[in-house]
Amino acid sequence: MQPIAPATSRPSVSAQGVPPQVVAAFEDLDHHTRVYAHTTDLLRTFHGVLAGRVAERTAVLAEQLASPDPGTRLDALRMSRELMRTWRGDHTRLLMLVVDHLTSDNLVVAAEAADVLEACHPIAAPAREALAAHVDAQRAAHGPGVWAASEARLRKSHQAAVGALARLGDTRALPSLLAALDSDVDAWRAIQAARHLPQAAEELVPRLVDHLRRLDLAQEWTRMSANAILSALAALGDPAAVDAVVEALGAAVRHKQHEVTASALTALGRFGPAAAGAQETIRELTAHTDAHVRPAAVAALWAVGSNAAEVMPLLLDLLDDPITFRIREAAEVLAEIGPPAFAAVPRLRDRLTHGYEWVRVPCAAALWKIGGEAEAPAVLDILLHALAKKPATANTVVACLEHMGALAAPALPLLREQLAQPQRGNGFQSLENDEELQRLARSLIGRLEPFAPGVR
Repeated sequence: MQPIAPATSRPSVSAQGVPPQVVAAFEDLDHHTRVYAHTTDLLRTFHGVLAGRVAERTAVLAEQLASPDPGTRLDALRMSRELMRTWRGDHTRLLMLVVDHLTSDNLVVAAEAADVLEACHPIAAPAREALAAHVDAQRAAHGPGVWAASEARLRKSHQAAVGALARLGDTRALPSLLAALDSDVDAWRAIQAARHLPQAAEELVPRLVDHLRRLDLAQEWTRMSANAILSALAALGDPAAVDAVVEALGAAVRHKQHEVTASALTALGRFGPAAAGAQETIRELTAHTDAHVRPAAVAALWAVGSNAAEVMPLLLDLLDDPITFRIREAAEVLAEIGPPAFAAVPRLRDRLTHGYEWVRVPCAAALWKIGGEAEAPAVLDILLHALAKKPATANTVVACLEHMGALAAPALPLLREQLAQPQRGNGFQSLENDEELQRLARSLIGRLEPFAPGVR
């Protein structure tokens, strides 16, 4: 087959001033709310009745996915995504049934299968080789420009498969991502995927930097693109991006793009001491009036300078802030500082009586990191209550319990209850967070059981 014609480079913003990722989001919303088969509503009701009976629902989905009707298969793929993202269980069989549709002659079905694997990437490792083979086969059949194919359905199918492979941390997605960044056709999709390939930072970072420098932050619509690039650069962690991030920070401040300012500060914080040359700029922003910029600046100042004496007054001030997320972010930095932040202990203890769990839990975690065993009773009380009553805090709670070692033994019954839940986070957590929670909980239970043989 001859190489396909590439799509023309698309503008980074529509004629109406709407970023391409927003346009795509609305297109996806329209696509995913369509029902293609007459039986779909009935089958959705049936799946709702089956709820967490994963084996039975997988058997039903296997029949749906074997239908000769593409619409029925499309709807079944969406139901498969919903099942895997909502309910725990062994989804290997269902994943492989989805994999079988990657090579469907119907490119809409093939793209949907790749979308499902991308959405379920934390559990999609069994699909890795099939995804890589599919991506390579598309490039071999249609040429290295398949990412920018003029035929929309083929383009979407390839991009979805590359995105799914990249989110598995597989560098076999890299050639298509580089082609996307070089051609600037749907580059925003490649930027979202690039963050998952830190081992390829040497090739990705220069291209991401180039995209960042070409943004005109005087235009409000560039905010989403700037945030996405800064997030990717932060995840890749290559100090080669520091200068470009500092430039973006200055432009964002000048044009009062506060969200971009906070994103740039977060990225500089991820670079740590390598961004020390930006300390003065960061220091100035610790007095910023924006609700998000100020705590981001304080966190970055600590990360790049590690000067506890300088940041402690700023953090203590944030602990007294009426905005709850500022208290939480201050507590997270205090936890990083550890024992040298002992001056914060009285205020952290006071925050344990706050009415919001997303203040109490981070403050308890910080109190443990700073005060250690002396604070264990009060900290454990907060963590156990949150684990029992506030499922959304479970990942933060379990991470702190892991640091507490044998002192966390009273949490064993609640940890076992967490693992026994059939639904992911009782509906409050994403698949990503829930898989991480299960991993941490299993590891912690194994470590704690020898210390509490009588606790069941």
